[in-house]
This record gives sequence, C-alpha cells and structure tokens, in this order.
Amino acid sequence: MASYRDVRDGEISFTCKIPSTVSSVPGSFDLLFYAPSSYSKTPSPKKHPLLINFHGGGFTIGHAYDDARWATAVTSQTSAVFASVEYRLAPEYPFPIGIEDCVSAVLWLWKHADEYNLDISKTAFSGFSAGGNFVYAVSIRLNQELERLKKENKLDGLKEGKLVNLVVFYGSTDYTESRAEKDASNPNLIPVIPPLLLKLFDESYLYLNPDKTSPLLSPGLASDQLLRDAFPESLVMINCAGDQLLAESEIFRKRLKELGKQVDGYVVEGVGHGWDKSPSFKRGNVKRDEAYTLAVKSLEGVWTSV
Repeated sequence: MASYRDVRDGEISFTCKIPSTVSSVPGSFDLLFYAPSSYSKTPSPKKHPLLINFHGGGFTIGHAYDDARWATAVTSQTSAVFASVEYRLAPEYPFPIGIEDCVSAVLWLWKHADEYNLDISKTAFSGFSAGGNFVYAVSIRLNQELERLKKENKLDGLKEGKLVNLVVFYGSTDYTESRAEKDASNPNLIPVIPPLLLKLFDESYLYLNPDKTSPLLSPGLASDQLLRDAFPESLVMINCAGDQLLAESEIFRKRLKELGKQVDGYVVEGVGHGWDKSPSFKRGNVKRDEAYTLAVKSLEGVWTSV
C-alpha cells in the first residue's frame, strides 16, 4: 500500500485557461494538470491515459488543487495525466453551469489530445462530494451533448474519446431528499458539515429552483437506459460509514450492479464525510491510503485492459 504525502499546488505540472463552450453563460476557467514523471509536453508517440477530476465544496467553495493528494496517488502509481477542473462556482454560477464547464473541459481535452499526448480512449472521471455528484452528472450531460453534436453534424473534427471508468468518493445521488431526511437515513451519522453551511450550499447552487428529479442533480433517479448509455462498464464508489449520503449512495451502487455495471469500492468504517481531506502531516492516514490505492488499482486495471 502506498502512502501519499500532503501536497497542494506545489505539485502542479502546468495550467491553462479554456472557454466554456457548452454553457449558455459565456466565460472561461482553469485546468490544472498533474503529470507522471514519464510525461513530456513535447510531441511524442507515447500517449497517456486521462483522468479528469472535479473537486468538492458544495458547488460553492473549493478549488481544483484541493485534490492534489489524490492526484499524486494517481500520477505516482500510473502513467496517467490528471486534469483537475476549476469550474465556475455558485451562487454566481448556479446549476447547471458547473456541470457544463466540466463537459466543456472534457471536449477541449479530447480536441487537444495530440497536443498533450493523451490517449483519450482511456478517459476516466473522478470526484469528491459535490465533485462526485459531478462525475455522474457530467457523464450524463456529456452523453447528451455528443448526441446533439452528432445529430446536428457539428462534431467539427472532434476526436471522440471513450469514458472507461468513474471514481466517486462520497458523492450525492438524490437531491429530492431533504438534509434532515438524509441525516435520519444513517443511524451512525458522524456530523461534519454544519447545517447552516449545508443550507448555504443548497440555496446557492439551487436558487433558480431547478427540477430536483433531473438526472443532472439526482443521478440515482435517472432511467435505466440513460445510466446504461452514459456510464462506462466500470466504476469505483468509496463511501463513508458516518455520512448522511451513505444510504442513497449504497442504493445507487446496488442499482448499478443490477444494471450489469462492475462497481468496485467499499464503505470506509468509522469516518464521516470528507474524512480523507484532513491534514495528516507525519501521522499519515491509513484508511485514506487504502481507499486511494484501491481506486488507483481499479483505474490501472481498466486502462491496461482497454
């Protein structure tokens, strides 16, 4: 089992700013790249798998470098390039703008794959908390956007990649339940985020009153056919035993398995939401390292089999 030290922006390999081409709200945002030691930006026949990451923070706070420790786990154990998306945040940019930014990032990376030596037939997504919800939502929205572009004959030479794995750390799947109902669903709840902050997140992201049954908000309510079409065959779900999101996430895991998806991962016992984000310094965090190692092995297994 590897041990992943605490890192932040000091480990970023390079960055770039790109336009949001999918959103109806014009703007741009940053991509932060973490690359393995074998990577070179100069043209090369060596192509690298691509992991696109969506950070957490209740859709309202947080930054693309928040998952630097996870990026280090991936880039130190695989040959993949890790691109973390600094999508625009609520309340200035409420649902679904962040999702559309992330879809724009996927399409941009696919379009510029040769420039960055990326093997886009080995594309995967990862995300934590709100970013975990984005993993599901972006997969669905990407599927919809590709269908639209094909129907309107607007691919414009885009090289279409292949989504081969999703890695979700404690992501929400059902926005139709209230926070009180989510809390009540877990008798072993370990409160982490103050209720007032959760209220701020929800009101900021949802202030335009979208339909909470939308699969882009509640992927757990998406149709079977949409999940079959939009999701790859392999996923990883790491959930927290003390999380208010545990019940809905485990229901979704069961449903995806029933649809024939291979779902790796497990429930981390004795921890609450976001347990892996706390600074550990020299103490380390065995549970975090075990979860990251499993997720990396799942990614590597898919990448080497494609």
